[in-house]
Amino acid sequence: MLSSFDDVAIIGGGVAGLATALALHGLSIKCSVYEMRETNAAPPTSSGALTLSPNSLRILDRFGVYSRIEEISYAFDYVYYKNADEQTIDRYPFGGTSAFGYQALRIYRQDLLDILYTACSERKIPIHFGKRLTEVIDESDNHVAFKFADGTTNTASLLIGSDGIHSKVRDYVASGVEKIFTGLGGLTWELPTKQLRIPEEKDYKFPVIILTTNGGFILAPQKNNGSAMFAGTQIPLEDRDREGWSKFLADKEGLVKLVTKNIEVWPDVAKSGMENINHETMNVWPFYKIPRLPHWTSQKNHRVVILGDAAHAIPPTTGQGASSALEDVMSLALVLSALKKNMGLRWEDALIFWQKMRQDRIDDLLVLTNQLNNKRLPLEKQNLLAKDDLWVDESSTNPSQMAWLYAPKIDEVVNAWAGEAASKAA
Repeated sequence: MLSSFDDVAIIGGGVAGLATALALHGLSIKCSVYEMRETNAAPPTSSGALTLSPNSLRILDRFGVYSRIEEISYAFDYVYYKNADEQTIDRYPFGGTSAFGYQALRIYRQDLLDILYTACSERKIPIHFGKRLTEVIDESDNHVAFKFADGTTNTASLLIGSDGIHSKVRDYVASGVEKIFTGLGGLTWELPTKQLRIPEEKDYKFPVIILTTNGGFILAPQKNNGSAMFAGTQIPLEDRDREGWSKFLADKEGLVKLVTKNIEVWPDVAKSGMENINHETMNVWPFYKIPRLPHWTSQKNHRVVILGDAAHAIPPTTGQGASSALEDVMSLALVLSALKKNMGLRWEDALIFWQKMRQDRIDDLLVLTNQLNNKRLPLEKQNLLAKDDLWVDESSTNPSQMAWLYAPKIDEVVNAWAGEAASKAA
């Protein structure tokens, strides 16, 4: 289906888009990235931080950028849960060198973008800024044509939409599908760690989620030395359009009032994190989900593909948003590699395999998300749930409990499919 002379257009210059470019470059497939922002430059705290777990770090290591990421990130293995009395009641693994090969890392999203952007620049991968896709014009059996808001058009042999939850490419692939607002959002900010009044007698380990009748309050270290702290909580919110969310975020005093409502319920360490909130670091994260899509590729000629948040939205509970997108990228790249090695494989069959492989994975993540969300309920409510509705730490007796998540066998699965498909085609 693809030859070394074919070119791929990637819509969206976020984490998934830049990673896709690096993956395709590694396969000697020509590609270009189109990003609606005017520049890659932005302050580190402008878009918050994210967590990278071993499954994504293994992929980034393949791209040759892991060491750059590690040196500016905060490394950790567990997130800890405390009750309203500040007793540690559970922990959830996010990484671990001995079990999964990598510790989990927290990094500013903009810092990660800068690293990926630099890696693309070093490989001379074209990145075009100020390019907002408006429509897919035409799709044939060997190319796709598309148009930008500035009136320019272009063509490519394959168009990959990595343009996020508000994806314009998804409008073409799965017309009529609308994102669904969950009614919840996260209000977050950053503060100096030294500002926190951490009680020595309570044995605090970070990151931590403190559970009270207000919900969960998270404290997660930022920067490689933990000198900054990410703080925040989830609250009920009404849906808004993009302009509405921008206005909502701009009202910093209003956000502070929202987050400090019923402040007396929080323990003192949380209260200290709410003092003198730096407005410049405040962010609002509305939680959206996307209905299960019937297909992640255009049905006319299969020349348009979506991945990451454009194809599925992972709630933030498991910290797998970026990691799942990177798995999409790597698995698609491996499928393309298999097609290049064996021209007898059919592109349509490859896409069916790839989507099922990824959708099954997303479904498993959604089950885990529900289990972890239930762990944030008051203990009396947790006690009413069935055993399978709660995630339980079994690492003391089963160290590989989370290997399915953090050490997936993507290469083996793709290679097994390619071998079987090639045998049938012979």
